[in-house]
Amino acid sequence: MKKLLFLSLFLAQSLLVSAQLFVEGTVLNASNTSAYLEATPLRRTDGTYHFQIDHGQKVKTGEKECLTDDKGRRYEFRSTVDGLNFLYENGWEVAVVYDVSDMRRYLLKRR
Repeated sequence: MKKLLFLSLFLAQSLLVSAQLFVEGTVLNASNTSAYLEATPLRRTDGTYHFQIDHGQKVKTGEKECLTDDKGRRYEFRSTVDGLNFLYENGWEVAVVYDVSDMRRYLLKRR
């Protein structure tokens, strides 16, 4: 009986947890992000990817705001698709894909 109670409490808790996205350690929520954001995959020399995020906020000149965890450490993805799957799992879906200066950019909207 204790195992069943523990399991049901654990499952109930997991339903209440929601995924959160961070940009340079700042959580993206309805107060600082609207319905859309732009994601640009940046390939590193080791073959992994970071995603630069434009969520409509002013940034310091020359700085790139990338997806991070809550401590500000940048996520590394194996591929562009890996990063897009991560964004989808966190409540965003691709609305438009376009190329700018030989770089592919993704306009995403909240699901």
